[in-house]
Amino acid sequence: MRVFASAIWMWVGASGAFGQSYSVSGQVGYLQEWEIKADVAKTVTDTAEEYSGPATLRHVGICSANGIEEKTGEVRLKVSLRTLAIEGALTIKDDTCRIVASASGVYSGLLSCRGGPEVPINFSLNRASVSDPSGPSAGK
Repeated sequence: MRVFASAIWMWVGASGAFGQSYSVSGQVGYLQEWEIKADVAKTVTDTAEEYSGPATLRHVGICSANGIEEKTGEVRLKVSLRTLAIEGALTIKDDTCRIVASASGVYSGLLSCRGGPEVPINFSLNRASVSDPSGPSAGK
């Protein structure tokens, strides 16, 4: 019985590390002309924290000839627990872009897509607030 109770206690404690909601928000591009937002779930392994979920890229630059351009896809991020460096992928339509960034309050690094030039990416990763109606899930 004690082993069973210990197993349940370990499962309840571990379940807090899985499926937590987080939000990603930031800018992409030399002029920060793209806004990135994502709702991601966190899982923890022995060596990293991993985040994945739906993402939206929205062109916020002033040179949008045909209105606001928006692209949807999925983001996957892996934060090393040793170095706090982050690697990941942003998959949109038929392209998977590689993300490499370092941590310093805000993740700052490069995004490279389909052999094109690397462009700057800056984003934050924050725990989603359940009571915040203006969060990334608002209006969906």
